[in-house]
Amino acid sequence: MILHRPQSIKNNSGFTFVETITYLFIFSMLILVICSLVISIFNARKNLQSSNAVYQNARFIVSFLNNRVHNVDLIDDVSPAPELLHFYQFPDKRFSLSLDGDNLIYQEVQDTGSGFPDQSTADPVRLNNKNIKVTNFNLSAVPDGEGNLNQGIKIDFILSIGGVGDSFGHIERPFSTFISLR
Repeated sequence: MILHRPQSIKNNSGFTFVETITYLFIFSMLILVICSLVISIFNARKNLQSSNAVYQNARFIVSFLNNRVHNVDLIDDVSPAPELLHFYQFPDKRFSLSLDGDNLIYQEVQDTGSGFPDQSTADPVRLNNKNIKVTNFNLSAVPDGEGNLNQGIKIDFILSIGGVGDSFGHIERPFSTFISLR
């Protein structure tokens, strides 16, 4: 009886330790690049959303004020009252704008026949979005050539969103416009 001795079989199809480490290094670098790209996309998206929110709010505020102020018949300087200016639309409407904390407030009252009630009795309407802060709001009546405050108003304000520490969600933009009376 002849016994055959098993021949040793060499397996050359596996990976060596160095090849495995190399593949893991390349794979981890690829994952790192993809993760940083995804994080950059999310940060850019957050920045764009914040910027869009600020600009949409600014467009709304300027449009709202343009619609109201353009039809004003008389501007009355009432500073140092919080609202600074009263805008009269004859025969019986008066409105004002004031800054209450971080909110731009519009208040309108009507003449009841015995004169205009105090402006603080009017229902306040917040013009800015709850996420948007309004600061440095300034109204300046522009006089006409005869010294009356009836040419229009210059409006300056700063809108901001997000916290100061949030580098991708904090946007702060100044806005300025002039609105003429009709």
